[in-house]
Amino acid sequence: MEMDDVYKYSRFDPTPKEAVTYYLPRLIAGSSLNGAEKVIHEFDIYSCEPKDLAYNYDPAPHAVRTGDRFFFTTCKRKKGSNTRSARVAGDGTWTGNKTQSVFHAGVKVGEVKSLSFKKDKACTGWVMEEYRCLRPEAVVADGEMVLCKIHLSSSSGCAAARQESAAYMLRHRQEAEELPVPEPDTVTVTTTPQVLKRPAPVAADDLSSSKKLRMAAPVQALEEEYQDCPDWFAPPASFSLPAEAEVGMDRFSCTVAELLGETDEEQAEIIEQFVPPFPEPASDWETEEFEELEMLFADGDDDEEEHDAKAAEEFMMGIDNMCKSRGG
Repeated sequence: MEMDDVYKYSRFDPTPKEAVTYYLPRLIAGSSLNGAEKVIHEFDIYSCEPKDLAYNYDPAPHAVRTGDRFFFTTCKRKKGSNTRSARVAGDGTWTGNKTQSVFHAGVKVGEVKSLSFKKDKACTGWVMEEYRCLRPEAVVADGEMVLCKIHLSSSSGCAAARQESAAYMLRHRQEAEELPVPEPDTVTVTTTPQVLKRPAPVAADDLSSSKKLRMAAPVQALEEEYQDCPDWFAPPASFSLPAEAEVGMDRFSCTVAELLGETDEEQAEIIEQFVPPFPEPASDWETEEFEELEMLFADGDDDEEEHDAKAAEEFMMGIDNMCKSRGG
């Protein structure tokens, strides 16, 4: 948080020593107050009554109840006097009650004068503390520059002053009512962009059946979609089943001849081109030789130790005989 924002969140209420030794000398010299200059107003408070000040200036932050308002002004002297000040304000007068000295390091550095605003010798509920510093630069030709704190009195008989302190709210309401109202044509309305959809195709009027209507709608939409295309870019041509197919519409399969559209002789020739030749079956004598060999192996299993050599010899002879017979 910056120093300029400190006084927005805290109450500005300097002590007499701070007002005399820090704030007032800086106001006279024109130095920065680190944000406090937003709370202290430079205005001639003796030119109007406190109720007028309350209407034109807001109270300090967090000081609405007490109505604290700070002003940097010049206290003018009376004509023909170098000590007495002119404190007439509008139809009333700021009357002094007491004066208190301010010391710093044992040295008097300023004074604080308490005053109350009276009209017709009656208190109005408005009081003020006037801070003065004993510096030569504070003295000007027609008076002395001072720091003033105007606020409501702590006594209970200041109901009228409290209403006057809230006059700044009326000013805020009037300023809000005077603001120009935007014209209807200048009001900007932000809406979500809508996605344009292609209209649904409309079926022909001569279609009575709902099934025909559903079948005809895509065809019509397809024709509308391709109507602006060049001649060489046309939609796929429609097709229809042959008349003879209507007889067997309940059958969901067909033969190879029906699929290929060929006769029986042409079909057989086509099938022969793709069917590989099967091997010829073995002759009767070859079958008998293999059966004898199987019997030999079966007999050898019964007495394996005695017939191993004989079985091997007979097996080889059988093989030789078979090879010779094939070679002959």
